[in-house]
Amino acid sequence: MASSNKFPMIVDHSMEALPPTSRIRQVYPDDLFPNGDYAPLPHGRVRYWLLGPENGTKVVLIHGISTPGITWKEIAPYLAEKGLRVLVYDLYGKGYSEAPHVAYNATLFVIQLALLLQYIHWDAAHVVGFSMGGGVAAAFAASMPHLVAGKVVFIAAAGLLERASAPNPSVRVPIPQYQELKDLQASDLPGYKRSLQSCFEDGPIRGLEAAYDKVAKITLGHSHQPLLARVIHGTEDEIVPFGEAIKIQARVPQAEIVKVEGAAHDLVLRDGDWQVVAESLLGFLHT
Repeated sequence: MASSNKFPMIVDHSMEALPPTSRIRQVYPDDLFPNGDYAPLPHGRVRYWLLGPENGTKVVLIHGISTPGITWKEIAPYLAEKGLRVLVYDLYGKGYSEAPHVAYNATLFVIQLALLLQYIHWDAAHVVGFSMGGGVAAAFAASMPHLVAGKVVFIAAAGLLERASAPNPSVRVPIPQYQELKDLQASDLPGYKRSLQSCFEDGPIRGLEAAYDKVAKITLGHSHQPLLARVIHGTEDEIVPFGEAIKIQARVPQAEIVKVEGAAHDLVLRDGDWQVVAESLLGFLHT
């Protein structure tokens, strides 16, 4: 059922409209992170959370194609506890953010983040993207370099994939820990399947060669310092193979590759792997 509010955009409802006692909201409660709120943006309401001290280094975490902000369940609190100011949010069509009736392309997600930063009064932030969120991060940095504080991180990042679907069709979900959440979104959110299909057809999982090329050339401030970049990738990733990290570095030569040995695509959640990712993020963003 579409939202009754059709101005300025027809949207399908998010998890916000579902009963608090529903199974999906038990799996992914809206208070998973502290300081949650909604931004009423032109393409629909966006759920976001702010963690960590207000004077901390600002960083935004962008999740992937099917699993919303709960992707950062381990890493976001870790970074906040270490003194960073962390923004977590749900991309359009996922979780607690509404699903507009538009194409889910890079431009949509770039606009979403730019307006969200404006809404929370952040002038700029370091940007971290996981999986499809890595493609969003590349497109955002290339399109809105003035909103990037100086560093961007691509974790198991898409954007240069040659195929429109997951590389290994036998893998049901990129983050198996939340297969149930993926299924519940598909059954309980009328816009989820549509948004997911559009992400595969139109979204920032491929075709972003020009964006990555531009990231390599971005300079910041009066000193014209190059944008710093890091690529973190599991060596056993079957969703976004490790070769994608090599392709990103070839286009962004200043990017350092951090290999997470033996890690699959769920490296941001799997115990033993997420700690490696979090420590790499902390070291990079704090220096």
